Amino acid sequence: MTTSNTQYALAADIGGTNIRAALVDSDGRMTGRGSIDTLPERGIEDASERLARLLKAARATAPSGAEIVGVGVSTAGPIRPATGTYNHPPNLPGWHDKSMKSSLSEAMETPVWVGHDATLAALAETRFGDHVGAENLIYVTISTGVGGGIIANSEMVTGSAGGAGEVGHLAVRTGAYKCNVGCDGCFEGNASGPAIAKIARDRWTGEGALADLADGDPENITSRMVFDAADDGDPVAQGVVDITIQNVSIGLGMLINVFNPEALVIGGGVVQGLQRHWEKLKETVIEKSLPGYGKTTPLTATRLGDDVSLLGAAQLAFRQARRQ
Repeated sequence: MTTSNTQYALAADIGGTNIRAALVDSDGRMTGRGSIDTLPERGIEDASERLARLLKAARATAPSGAEIVGVGVSTAGPIRPATGTYNHPPNLPGWHDKSMKSSLSEAMETPVWVGHDATLAALAETRFGDHVGAENLIYVTISTGVGGGIIANSEMVTGSAGGAGEVGHLAVRTGAYKCNVGCDGCFEGNASGPAIAKIARDRWTGEGALADLADGDPENITSRMVFDAADDGDPVAQGVVDITIQNVSIGLGMLINVFNPEALVIGGGVVQGLQRHWEKLKETVIEKSLPGYGKTTPLTATRLGDDVSLLGAAQLAFRQARRQ
């Protein structure tokens, strides 16, 4: 059997639907990938036990003698990173004021560090993405919701209770649509995947490419259909894409104005549609930013894909282990 001097970290990503895990080396290579259903209704203790089994299976793929620095956990929040305690997580019902950090550490017999998924995605971008070494970077995910991660002066911005990064609730169009928690005109309520579909339903005419894609039923509309129909020249869909670009640009412009990052990276399912309009998006972000800010801030789509949170969790473990 061979030995290895390469460092490894065990990484986990906890979402409302799935929990994923892998063994990650210091160059971002993954082995031992595994996934299970989250099943949050069965409780955090059950999830912790099942995650430990998943992580042990990933650990078994490590080379003989490999150094594993610990476990990094990326999770939907809000969460308090120091204790791993959840703070009313909307996608993990019943987990409020609970933590799996201690039980997971005991089961794995190694340190466990926990962070918010979008914050760790930003951290991953500074180590494995297109902006390696960036000390000031913002990551925004636009999908079912809108979230963000902020790296400032090489440190993760977490806030007093781990809740920093809720950029989805910045107001981008006051008096327009609200998100599920009732924030007036917020980023999430006006530019997330469900928001794009809702705007399209409210503009429904029953004709054109969008109606065809939705089989004549507005309730079938998805954000992907809106972008596809816009490509086919559907005027309703084109109008929704235009307002979406405006709303996204206002949100991104505000972040650029406040944080003056070296780079702004966006990910999530909606980005696939936005990439078809990338030049227009960049031009509009510049329009919505302070003079000189938008033009000097690269706007890129993540190339790390769905692995961004696992890579962020691994980087958290490497980073914290070095600081001990």
